[in-house]
Amino acid sequence: MLRYILLGLLGLLLLLLFAPVKAEFLWRREVLSLRLRLLWLIPVAILPAKEKEPEQDKPPKAKKAKKKKPPKPQPPKAPPPPKKGPVQKALEVLQLVNDLLPHLTASAVYILRRVTLSRCRVALVVSGEEADQVGIACGRAYAVGYAVQSGLRRVLRVKEFIFNVLHDFVTGQEAADAEITLEARPSTLLVGGVLLLWRAAKTMLAQKTAKPSQINE
Repeated sequence: MLRYILLGLLGLLLLLLFAPVKAEFLWRREVLSLRLRLLWLIPVAILPAKEKEPEQDKPPKAKKAKKKKPPKPQPPKAPPPPKKGPVQKALEVLQLVNDLLPHLTASAVYILRRVTLSRCRVALVVSGEEADQVGIACGRAYAVGYAVQSGLRRVLRVKEFIFNVLHDFVTGQEAADAEITLEARPSTLLVGGVLLLWRAAKTMLAQKTAKPSQINE
């Protein structure tokens, strides 16, 4: 019986690690909504956050007066270590950032190469009084949209990308709607995070053991 329970827990763990998690972004009427979909069926709303109901003011409780105890004699404190100057601190921070950037880039590339853009639908409504201005604005919007599509295909795996630009000469109101769905496996995020933490820990340890003269250089 215990063997079946362990096998079931192991299967559930593998399912949670390798089942893709979907992040569904929805931008409509200048309101951003974010929802995670776990195990293909379970939705979890992240944004917009639910407003908390205001708590009713409660009368403060009367505090009981505590008897003050005489202070205990404290041992003499050791002299504080010499403080580092602002220049040395800034150089150490810059050196740490410079050492971590290659590892951060490598981990980000590892994760992004395994992220899928399964849906990207963008709709823009351009308005204006003169047709030539609206036409120029639509052309610029299409140029930017397809440039973004080309850049995304170099980084992510793109399944669907739809970009529409409409013109409106009646109401004079502009609008922008977008539906974006990203898919990633938790195992990918876990491996990328572990690699980043491991390399960052090695870098920070090497920096601590290095001589101050080497850091300043």
